[in-house]
Order: sequence, then structure tokens, then C-alpha cells
Amino acid sequence: MTATQTEETKTKTENFKETFVSNGDISLYVKYNHTSKERPNRPTILFVHGYPDDHRIWSYQLESLKEDYNVAALDLRGSGKSSKPSQQKAYNVRRIFEDLVQVIRFVGNDKPVHVVAHDWGALISWAFVADEQKSVWAKSYTAMGGPHPILGRSSAFQLALSGNPISLFKALSQLRRSWYILYFQIPFLPEWIWKTFAKFFWKFTMNIGGVPKGDILRNKTKSEIIDSSTHTINLYRELLRGEKYPEPLHIKPPVQVLIPLKDFAIRPELYKLHERICDSYKEYSYDSNHWIQRTMPDTVSERIREFVWEIG
Repeated sequence: MTATQTEETKTKTENFKETFVSNGDISLYVKYNHTSKERPNRPTILFVHGYPDDHRIWSYQLESLKEDYNVAALDLRGSGKSSKPSQQKAYNVRRIFEDLVQVIRFVGNDKPVHVVAHDWGALISWAFVADEQKSVWAKSYTAMGGPHPILGRSSAFQLALSGNPISLFKALSQLRRSWYILYFQIPFLPEWIWKTFAKFFWKFTMNIGGVPKGDILRNKTKSEIIDSSTHTINLYRELLRGEKYPEPLHIKPPVQVLIPLKDFAIRPELYKLHERICDSYKEYSYDSNHWIQRTMPDTVSERIREFVWEIG
């Protein structure tokens, strides 16, 4: 590595800071460039990852947007460097709401921020912005790779009961894609599989999700994979067997949805009911698999940039 490359790498690293934000006995890792307190004249964006990811899933977007925005990404409880409670009920969406509020208060200086989320982060954030009290913390919401669980389920049922053979086929196709939700309800086995065959199943997940072959996320160590894949299985268990998921009635913050049409886990039809409860809703479809922020990083970053700039 040349002296110039070393200096460039050093500068790039120094553009981001790391901290831990507390919510009771939960410690949440946050990577950020500036908070709203440090740079009050710039919009602030918080990125929320899904399963089995951590904050690094947003590395392209953090780099692309850091010069014009305050950007931050957290590790959700159970993932990466954040606390990993062992009880299933600790992963109820209402507990995670409080995590998001504390992180938003830190990066946003007690003011709302623009929320961007993917996969399980999107499921959680849909419920967050649909909650009358919590939605005040979101200036806008960008979702990708994940619908609201209740609205997605209702859309699937509508397809199945429509009497249209094509719609029935789509409903059955979604049922087939959702097999892992039932698999994760099995006690102990999914955790054992991840711990025993971490590298193999990480590669499998990256392959079926369309993550490019040269992506650095494919190089995670066994311990890094386990850190973000085992405890957060409780998200799926709490979804089906825990406290009832919050019913969405009305979403006030402006919403945009980026739909990967080749998503291995979610058919695009599962988003069709969301617009009905949103005051402001935009939807865009892309020829991408599940991890759209890795397969189309520039497109995703630009869409976020335009949306945030429009809202201010």
C-alpha cells in the first residue's frame, strides 16, 4: 500500500465514529459520521438492517451519503456488537421500538430523523411509523425488502381467496418462499445449524439473496456470522408466538418503498395494501434480488438522496 493510499484509508476511516447507546440494560452499537447536534443544518438518516445482518449491510449508502448528510447505522439488539438478550420476549417489536427511539434521540439530537430499513428492519420500522406515538420520531421512511407483516399477510390471503388461478399460484409461491419462518419456530435446531455450519449457510444465504460474488460481506468470519444469526431468530418466534403484532391503521410520515422484483423471500404483491394507510406513498420496482442495497448500491443511495432532499 502506498503512502497516498494509506492516508486516503485513514481519512476514510476517520470520517466515521462508533459509540454505544443505552436503552435500559440493552447496549446498542451505532456507527455514524455526525449527529444533528454536531451538524444541525444537515438532514439526518438512520439505517436499520435486517436478518441475519448487522450495520455493515449499509456500508455503500453510508459512504455515498456521508458528505451531504448526517448518517448512522445501528446493530439491532441480538446482532453484531449490540447486546444479545436470551429471552424470546426481549425481541418483541415493542421492545425494539424503544431501542430505535434512544438511537434516534442520540443521532437526531432529540428530533426526528429519516429512517431507511431493509428486511426485518423494514418490518419493525413499518410498525414503528404506524405507531401514533413513535411515528413522531420519523421525518420519512424508506423501506425495501420487507412489508408490514400484517399487511403482507392480508395481501397473501387476498391472493389465495380471489378465485383467480394466477393469484392462487402467486399465493402458493409466497407460501413456499416463507418456509423458513416455520423452520425458525423449532427450538434449538436453527441455532445449532448456524453455529455448526456458519460459513456454509452464510454463503448459501448470500447466493440465494443475490449478493454479488465480490461483495466484502461474503468474507465475514464464523464468529461474526453467529453473532448476527442466532439470537435474532427470536424475531421470527416472537412474530408468530409472542405478543400480537401491532395493527397498522395510519402512517403519517412520507413513505417510499423500493421493491426488488426478484426477491427470493417476498413477492411484490405483498406490498399492495400499504398505500391505503399512508398519507404520502411512493413505490419503485427494480430488477434485483433481496439485498438490493448491495446489488444496486448507487440506485438505492440516489433514491434515498432524492427522497430526503425533497422532504428536507
